[in-house]
Amino acid sequence: MPYKWPEKRTIMGTGVPRLDGALKTSGKAKYAFDRNLPGMLYGRILRSPHAHCKVVEIDLAPAEAMPGVKATHVIKGPDVKDAQGKVLNELSYGGDEIAAVAAETEEQAREAVRAIKIKYEILPNTANEADGMKKDLKPTLNEAGKVKVDDAWKDCAAIVEGSYGNTVITHVCWESHGLVAWWKNDDELLVYASTQAVGATAQGVKGNYKTMPNLKVTCETPFMGGGFGSKFGPDIQGLVCAELARKSKRPVKLMLERDEEHWVGGSRPSAFAKVKAGAAQDGTLLAFDAETWGTGGYGSDAKFPLPYVYLPASHRRKHFDVYTNTQNKRALRAPGHPQGCLIMEQVMDDLADKLGMDPVEFRRKNLPAAGNPLVNLSPIYAKELTIGAERIGWAQKYHKRGDPTPGPIKRGLGCAVNTWGGGPGNAQATCTIQPDGSVEVACGTQDLGTGTTTLVPLVAAEILGLQIKDIKGMIGSSALPPAGGSGGSTSCGGVSLAVGVACMKALEKLFEKAAGELGAPATELEAAGGKVQVKGGGKSLTWKQACALLGGAPISELGDKNDKGIQGMATSGVGGAQFADVSVDIETGEVRMNKLVAVADCGLVVNRLLCESQVFGGVVGAINAALFEERRMDAKSGLVLNPDLEYYKVAGHSDLGDIDVVLLDYPERGIIGIGEPPYIPGAAAIANAVCNAIGVRVGVIPLTPKRVLDALAAAKK
Repeated sequence: MPYKWPEKRTIMGTGVPRLDGALKTSGKAKYAFDRNLPGMLYGRILRSPHAHCKVVEIDLAPAEAMPGVKATHVIKGPDVKDAQGKVLNELSYGGDEIAAVAAETEEQAREAVRAIKIKYEILPNTANEADGMKKDLKPTLNEAGKVKVDDAWKDCAAIVEGSYGNTVITHVCWESHGLVAWWKNDDELLVYASTQAVGATAQGVKGNYKTMPNLKVTCETPFMGGGFGSKFGPDIQGLVCAELARKSKRPVKLMLERDEEHWVGGSRPSAFAKVKAGAAQDGTLLAFDAETWGTGGYGSDAKFPLPYVYLPASHRRKHFDVYTNTQNKRALRAPGHPQGCLIMEQVMDDLADKLGMDPVEFRRKNLPAAGNPLVNLSPIYAKELTIGAERIGWAQKYHKRGDPTPGPIKRGLGCAVNTWGGGPGNAQATCTIQPDGSVEVACGTQDLGTGTTTLVPLVAAEILGLQIKDIKGMIGSSALPPAGGSGGSTSCGGVSLAVGVACMKALEKLFEKAAGELGAPATELEAAGGKVQVKGGGKSLTWKQACALLGGAPISELGDKNDKGIQGMATSGVGGAQFADVSVDIETGEVRMNKLVAVADCGLVVNRLLCESQVFGGVVGAINAALFEERRMDAKSGLVLNPDLEYYKVAGHSDLGDIDVVLLDYPERGIIGIGEPPYIPGAAAIANAVCNAIGVRVGVIPLTPKRVLDALAAAKK
């Protein structure tokens, strides 16, 4: 039979509070950091104090002789080789891993790390993008549109040139990276990890023991405190923790500390651009020419989409990846899209100003048309621009650049649009119906805090015609039916499909058992209101009465996101728009948020309360990126200057202003991703609002007081 969501939904689309809310607010929820097993040791890692060097000599004997030390492990050194025989003794950034110890207490582990004797060969380092660009770089991307850009400028009524960009930021997970490893037997390992991929983490640890083919590794993550794209596997610290536990024959906890989170826990690449763009008098975007660059670390690129959303026929781009002696990039909420959006949307505002057009109308003029892959999103963008403009008060408050109001406080508005994929991820789930009427639904996914714990029983209850309290949802373990990592805004779609199809299959089997008792074919039965009944209000059985017909044989069915017969249950392709209202003090350079309106394309809303929460979270992240977050590097040593939360700034509640979330519910589009899209356009909207307030473009975020004052001073020269 074809699988599709019920046309009349009683639970899906409503606002269901988090089932795990009480556990979290009461402190009863156990995170990986909370695991304290009997006999547990504590692991610590010796890290490179230099941005670039080689380990010449290393002696662990002094550490091994320290009180409480039970195991040591060399990660990189002159005697460590990879599978191809290459010596692994080069350290590529400050914080790179060298060796580790496990001891009875955290204090003993720290002292033991300090006792390790080591000699380094210091090598030249590249600390920042400016130094990296001085090298003889070749473009890693060189592309052009259909028409030669150089021939297009003559048709442009307005041309702008500008520099834009964002610096590197780090992930700042409240629960740090790491895990607790416990070898229950020589061939059985249990890890409690802070991960957004329980299956990949278990497989990653298992893959480190290729000589142990029968090894069973289980990863448990009932709760985790943030990943944002940086926790898809065990990482080096997880593999080291497992090895220390194997050597010591004791459980070991190795979780990163706050400074380590900034050194090695994940970062988003920088992105910079010099752009020349032109438009016709009627506002049609005609030409776009960009030179872009950024760093993704010592071995990773920094690519991002550009042009973004809008697609002029004449466009050219040359991109350079700059390699610096810093940690490699990791995915951070819609990788690449916030950077591309930030650059493109500032260019759009600058062109609108040059033409004397309203920025909202300029965007309407250039919404995706035939030939643009996003053409199907144009009606959604148009609706979002209308709603966002109304709710921010655009018609009443918008003014041309530079607030003429007397006094140092200037107010401005800005907007931006975005796209994202967000299709359903791979997932499997089982639905088991017992003869006593109890129901268990299991899926080897995880909850990053986005609400999957609530999502699983919610979807099951909708399909089975029960209440959420009637369903036992089981997630957070690699021992359950496999599911992909929570990334790319794919979990809700994939998990919902797997759970929904599993429940539909199980319900079909229950209908077959109940058909005779109800005197109707199984195809004429439905489950609703805690009953199994003939469609149209005929004869019925209570849920428990129907389940009792199973005798001693429970029903257990497997649902897969890739099952045949799925009809429009999930899709991909998202369009969003955000509007910002800011105040800027031109004497201090401080930017304050007044309001941000986020209009989100949601497809079929599964849980309205959690969907809104996801959008709020994305907006908060965008405000952080726009105004506060920035990894600062010392140009000489190449080390991170602010690996803490004193100098690496993030927003507090008073910094956020009023956040207005509008969900556009399109049930006919099926479930689409929501976790990442709301993070994308906020920084661009804020940057445009600041420019509108002060009349000067501050092209690089975060928009710190210094950057604002520098831009104002430069404009006066």
